Amino acid sequence: MARTLVMIMAGGKGTRLAPLTSHRAKPAVPFGGRYRIIDFV
Repeated sequence: MARTLVMIMAGGKGTRLAPLTSHRAKPAVPFGGRYRIIDFV
């Protein structure tokens, strides 16, 4: 299987995650106490 490089373009103000994103980027928000959102992308 060939390796593929992918770039996911996303943006916005992040108002729905506002309490969680005041001190960190959206992909770094903890999910389930163990993972980060970026771990599922």
